[in-house]
Amino acid sequence: MYFLEFNNGVEIPQIGLGMASVGSWQQDDEYVKEVVLKAMAIGYRHFDTASVYGNERALGRAIKESGLPREELFITSKVWDTEQGGKKTHDAFARSLERLQLEYLDLYLVHWPVPAYTRETWEAMEALYQQRKVRALGLSNFRKSDIEQIASFAEVPPVCNQIELHPYFTQQPLVDYCQFHKIAICCRSPLGAGSIFKAVEKEARPDVDPVIVQIAERYSVTAIQVILRWNIQQHRVVLPKSEVLDHILSNFLLSEFNLSNADIQAINNLNCNKRFGGDPDFVRKRNMMMKVPD
Repeated sequence: MYFLEFNNGVEIPQIGLGMASVGSWQQDDEYVKEVVLKAMAIGYRHFDTASVYGNERALGRAIKESGLPREELFITSKVWDTEQGGKKTHDAFARSLERLQLEYLDLYLVHWPVPAYTRETWEAMEALYQQRKVRALGLSNFRKSDIEQIASFAEVPPVCNQIELHPYFTQQPLVDYCQFHKIAICCRSPLGAGSIFKAVEKEARPDVDPVIVQIAERYSVTAIQVILRWNIQQHRVVLPKSEVLDHILSNFLLSEFNLSNADIQAINNLNCNKRFGGDPDFVRKRNMMMKVPD
């Protein structure tokens, strides 16, 4: 297992299971629990959920049933747009902990930037951090301007920024900015398979790109493994979502090969600024209409 050290000294496993829409959107049942237990049996210890995903309870049940020591696990959740601001953020965090049946989180993220509430939200999160209810604080989908806003008042700096990042959308200027400021990059949608609202047609995805397929054939691995390895070697966290045992396993087994610098550059060169998921410039209205389930 590969680890990355955050700017506050906390270590995060570089490969985690992304939990958006496991089964279907906001599904929170035995099926979701069983997917998590399968991943745990393979060796996954990092699980990335969010209040709006609606599956924190299933993850919590899996954690309990697994019998794994809590300190071996890395659990991330996020505060949704409608939960941002002072007391609302405190209450949202408490509800997440209750649903997960946990005493603390390893990482808590602001799910999307809402600049009017950022200061209130972040200061509430800082209080939770000082109370040792969360080991690290981070961001998700934040633009450079949003990070600059945080930097103007934050006493606890963010440890990471979770963003859409795949070979067709590398966001290099934002990545460079974050890394310069010691903010780790976590990749959601690392395979360019689409968002919770719309899947990308297979033929338009990076894992069928001839450049990546050719590299995969050379190492006798899958194209998906090449993409994940491309991220791991560039010191990024990846959060692939899969529900099929074989896929969960192959996503996790990345220690058998190393990409050359030329391979990495060839994949970097595939960038065409093709965003498949939500754009932080335009999602605000849609997000505010989305309910966090009880």
